[in-house]
Amino acid sequence: MSLGCALAAASASVVMTGRGSGFFVLITNVDDHLHNHGFLHVSHGQWRLAPAFDLNPFPDRVRELKTWISEDTGPEATIEALWSVLAYFQISRTRAKEILGRVEQALSKWREAGAAIGMTNQELDQFADAFEHTEREAARKAIRQA
Repeated sequence: MSLGCALAAASASVVMTGRGSGFFVLITNVDDHLHNHGFLHVSHGQWRLAPAFDLNPFPDRVRELKTWISEDTGPEATIEALWSVLAYFQISRTRAKEILGRVEQALSKWREAGAAIGMTNQELDQFADAFEHTEREAARKAIRQA
């Protein structure tokens, strides 16, 4: 693998990590410890970060991450905490809004997705707090801001 390809792959992993952090915040995935990250074999001994691995929405848990977004933000699972580390992830605010917009758009259909796999309305209601909370509104507000 050339240095350019290696750097591109590393850059993609950084963006993927940023996207994953946003997803974790928006689905209340508080089981995000370091053993819950996976890698995919690409070829010739090369590995890349898996786009998703062991994701668990927790409607009845305190919204605190096991793996902190940063030392400054601590365990808080907030959009504000994500915005504070954009430079670390080498993501511009414009790109971050794009990524967050895609995640938010996908999550806006969480009830339909749950129903499609056979969840009852009662089961969906039990998970509502994992998906519908103040950080989802903060995400929508951040996406709309210029």
